[in-house]
Amino acid sequence: MKITLINPPLVALRGDFLGSGIPSLPVGTPYLAAFLRENGYDVSIIDAFGEKPQQTRHYKDKYLLKGLSLVEILGKIKIDTDLIGISIHSGETFSYSIQLIKEIKKKFNIPIVVGGAFPTVAYKEFISAGVDYVVLSEGEYTLLYLIESLQGKRNVESIDGIVYGNTVNPKTKFIENLDILPFPAIDLLPLENYWKLGYAHGPVSGKYTFLITSRGCPYNCNFCAAPSIWQKKWRTRSPKNVIDEMEYHFKKYGITDFHIQDDNMTFQKERVIKICNEILKRNLKITWKLAAGMKIETVDEKTLIWMKESGCNYISISPETGSKNVLKLMNKPFNYNYALRMVRKTNDLGIKVQACFVLGFPGENDDDLNKTKEYIGRLAKAGVDEIGLFIMTPLLGAEAYDDFPIQEYEELNFSPQWRGDYKKLSNIRVKFYAYFIFIKLIYYPRKMFKSIYNIITRKFEIKMEMTFYRMIRWTIFDEKRDM
Repeated sequence: MKITLINPPLVALRGDFLGSGIPSLPVGTPYLAAFLRENGYDVSIIDAFGEKPQQTRHYKDKYLLKGLSLVEILGKIKIDTDLIGISIHSGETFSYSIQLIKEIKKKFNIPIVVGGAFPTVAYKEFISAGVDYVVLSEGEYTLLYLIESLQGKRNVESIDGIVYGNTVNPKTKFIENLDILPFPAIDLLPLENYWKLGYAHGPVSGKYTFLITSRGCPYNCNFCAAPSIWQKKWRTRSPKNVIDEMEYHFKKYGITDFHIQDDNMTFQKERVIKICNEILKRNLKITWKLAAGMKIETVDEKTLIWMKESGCNYISISPETGSKNVLKLMNKPFNYNYALRMVRKTNDLGIKVQACFVLGFPGENDDDLNKTKEYIGRLAKAGVDEIGLFIMTPLLGAEAYDDFPIQEYEELNFSPQWRGDYKKLSNIRVKFYAYFIFIKLIYYPRKMFKSIYNIITRKFEIKMEMTFYRMIRWTIFDEKRDM
């Protein structure tokens, strides 16, 4: 049986470099491909962004579509394909994915299954659009069992975590021992195209790939969809298994830079130290990053030293706000003073740090915003290398989603122009960025000049450098209509 997995093109808000269109290697699709391949199936991946990342055209007036055209995607689907799977991880690609699904249905008489974070919480829309099956949350065994049911080996009614027709089988079973999963099939991705881009979710240092060391998150922040998708379950791979994968990619592809995409990699600092120790024991000359974020309170000075010695050169933390009142509204725990202490330590060690904030959370007032500005200043003085300022847009599946009048799913980015207070918040965002740069220039002028050098040489150490380069690239070269 032949399965074709599709990673859709990238959809970005035109002219927006702060809240949408962040390019990165697909994460879930290669894991699914490897798992199915290990179980004896012929699997291919159509990476519609990665195969032509610079090809750009306008979409629905205010968006850019980057990657293969619809015709090109359809042309790459082999006529003998038995099942098509489409991985969708954000609302930004929703409308395009629906269009793609309908065109596939016209040309091919084969089942279509969708999965990923977004379909998990929006399965009704996909079923209404003609999708045959939706895989909820963790997909390896659900997809395998679905394929077996199509072969007459299993009843679809018994499959956990699947939606079809009017039937919804909730997700109740998760893989407890993640070590049983094969390493992701990145050989099916156009890696060279990603490496040539020079930018990704995290700062790129040469040949890179993603890495997942754990799944899920035990916290319950009400602006996040993870509690709905992962049900607050947190499961891990063993340190040995994680470094086995690093070593495998290092030897096979020459990859030396690993971008860890866990929701909460550092939840157990003892496990983090074991991972670091395993890297050092094998003398792996690699770097690794926590570009997707970490909970800063889960580490201490000792852990940070281990992280630095083993190659960690970038982390992202998320204060979200400088106001304790807003933290309560978010149901988000954060220790301001402890974070400052850890930032000072990372600055001493030379680990680059990003701090992310959300502006415009429901219930936030001007006094709360002033407290956020004040805390940004304290972080800048402590040595934070960059900040990320996002205007509040809830993720579908998050508790806070119902507080917002979303018109279309493409609007689920962090520059929500549909908000009545968007102009005010956008101006505040610009002022806060300027304030941060001003403080950084006063306290760390050498870092500022190093950033200019890094942009010129494309040796990025922080996301702001990479984003500035991407902004120039997209504006001058990419934002044009392809005929």
